[in-house]
Amino acid sequence: MKKKILISSLLLVTISLVRLAAVEIPLESLTPARVGFVDLQKVFDTYPEKAFAEGDLLREIEKRKRELGQRQALINTIKQQISADQTALEQGKNGAAVLIPINNVPDLTPPPPPPPVPVASTTTVKTSTAPAAAPVVEPYPSEDPLAGLPGHDGSTPVEHIQGSTQLPGMKEGKKGSILDQMATTATPVTLTPEAQTALQKRISDNQKLYDRQIAEFKNFRGNAVADMKVLETQKTYGVMSKIYAELQTLARDEGVTVVMDKSYVLYGEDTVDLSDKLIQRLQQGEQ
Repeated sequence: MKKKILISSLLLVTISLVRLAAVEIPLESLTPARVGFVDLQKVFDTYPEKAFAEGDLLREIEKRKRELGQRQALINTIKQQISADQTALEQGKNGAAVLIPINNVPDLTPPPPPPPVPVASTTTVKTSTAPAAAPVVEPYPSEDPLAGLPGHDGSTPVEHIQGSTQLPGMKEGKKGSILDQMATTATPVTLTPEAQTALQKRISDNQKLYDRQIAEFKNFRGNAVADMKVLETQKTYGVMSKIYAELQTLARDEGVTVVMDKSYVLYGEDTVDLSDKLIQRLQQGEQ
């Protein structure tokens, strides 16, 4: 029984070998391929264009870092202002005299838009050929033109107005808020109901500003990370495209039909290392 099984197995193997021998591969129709390889990492690291690309990328990263630092500093300022104002408000409500904190939060209100530029009229102005009339000369006033000002009416000596920036008839400049006026005294004061309301409003406004700045900070940081990834990909692709273009020209000059990365080459008797020649060509192209 064992002999029958062995004979059957040998028969199947023989049939298979006969069928394989019947398949003919026309080797003469294949073009001989010359394989080359490059150490792509070495080429990439020594290519001067890579250093330029990295410099551009680092400058953009530092720019985003500075912006993030400025935003973080503003958030810290608002947070400290809210804490100081809340402490002063709680003490003031208890009847204690408090120092009003100086408002260190910058005004982030956007400036008003510029006024529209007037459009020049296209109406044609007819010129008159008549002689121009002589200008009317107003007579010089007989009274003192400076009459009424301090030092010219005999009531207010000039020395009394030295250092003053306010002239009679001029409107008084805009004063700061009640909190700003109280903060400039640098002395503890009792908070009036009006001052408590103003301080509570400032805390509420700064809290809204704080929440908005936190949201904008997170959004800016997320966009910055995404932008840097895109920029890094673009810079890398730009450098590699130049390397590949030069490599294609080099392979044609060397008669190499297939080029592989060195990390993928396990064995090859007739392979050609193009790394140094490619590096030399790339460096010459940058000169």
